[in-house]
Amino acid sequence: MNAVKYICQQLTILLNNFVNPGMSTEQVIMAAAEAEFMEKGFAATKTTAIARRAGVTHAMLHYYFRTKENLFDQVFRKKLQLMAESFYMVFDQDIPFLEKIRRGVTMHFDFLAANPRLPLFVLREIVDNPGREESVREVLLPVFSSAVARLQTILDAEIARGGVAPVTALEVTLNMVSMNVFAFASLPLTMMLSGTAASERERFLETRKEQIIQQVLARLTTPGGGGGDNALK
Repeated sequence: MNAVKYICQQLTILLNNFVNPGMSTEQVIMAAAEAEFMEKGFAATKTTAIARRAGVTHAMLHYYFRTKENLFDQVFRKKLQLMAESFYMVFDQDIPFLEKIRRGVTMHFDFLAANPRLPLFVLREIVDNPGREESVREVLLPVFSSAVARLQTILDAEIARGGVAPVTALEVTLNMVSMNVFAFASLPLTMMLSGTAASERERFLETRKEQIIQQVLARLTTPGGGGGDNALK
């Protein structure tokens, strides 16, 4: 490495430390890569654009991550882990069962609201590169299976006492996930079809969240029984 390039890289590190206090150069590159990949996907993202966004040289990006594939894999797994963690619902809180479900749906919806590009990002990469399905399986499946098993135990007890309809935890979870994900994946279209202005986006999402909650809860409500003692008003 010649002296000029070395000095430039060191100045870049100092600048990044000033602009992004508390973040290492590696973390700055990861943040820039995440933004680029989420916006454009793997195929359309250029490492030069990542380096420019991070404020580092292309050589420095290569030094930390070697290849675009390696960098993408780290970003992809990080986002999958975040998605996986959103499956952990409030099962252990001492609250009525249907309130646990309400809070679980709310927690997952709010997670997606904070990461609105994530569902399409994951789906697009699986479709464009079937090999990434293994990453999804490795990261998501253990957490998802654990959450469903925990819910099934609690659900079985509620069904036995007549508090909810006889449904499976898998059905409840898939209903929640599919409706929440579709709410964001289809947001531009549903806002257009409903005549909702961009300024009303947050209100629109709050309304959709409550509608999804009610649909999930309705499936759990015993026919004619109103869901027992735990029914939400």
